[in-house]
Amino acid sequence: MKRLKMVKRLSTLMLAVCLLLAMATQVSAASTYLLQDGAFQTGGFINAGEAVDGVVQGPGNWTQLNMADAAVDVPYLHVIMKATGDTAKAQIAVSDTYTFNISDLGITLTEEYQDVVLPVQEKGLTMISWMNFMGLDGGSSVYSIKDVFLSDDANSTLATEATVSEATADTTVDETAEATATPEATDVPKTGSSNGTTVFALITLAGSALVYVGLKKLK
Repeated sequence: MKRLKMVKRLSTLMLAVCLLLAMATQVSAASTYLLQDGAFQTGGFINAGEAVDGVVQGPGNWTQLNMADAAVDVPYLHVIMKATGDTAKAQIAVSDTYTFNISDLGITLTEEYQDVVLPVQEKGLTMISWMNFMGLDGGSSVYSIKDVFLSDDANSTLATEATVSEATADTTVDETAEATATPEATDVPKTGSSNGTTVFALITLAGSALVYVGLKKLK
């Protein structure tokens, strides 16, 4: 009897873990990439600027992307980007509907990639058609846009990756003098995805259900 109760509790725990994994997978799948590594994912084209080494680059006074009228079904639009020169007046106009002053978002663009999060749904945007990157000097400033994606999460993807990297670094113990050299940090987020977690969750869910049904019949 004790063994039966233990197996039943284990089955229930496995089912709960599986449901949590499924929920986490749904959350991670909430992002829709419009531009990834400088390449359009859902249609669109560069109207002003050019693709260079996995990013779109263009002059600071006017770099324009056509985003193929992507529907806005989540609150936020993330733009992984950087810029050169004096970036104090950097702006992003979306669909000729709303112009975001990047400084108003508490962000100052530099020559390192940053995740600029635009609250597009809050501003009444229903689709992403054109994106204009402007406000800077066209002769001395250059925009570099790596990724553009819609998400229901306002948290910076770059901040998340930096936190994970720092936590990993804190657990590393240097054993030699060469190990004290800090590796060069990556300046862009990992944007790949894997279905492994989903498959594992589904298999575990099916197994837990079978065990639970078997135990009900045995009882």
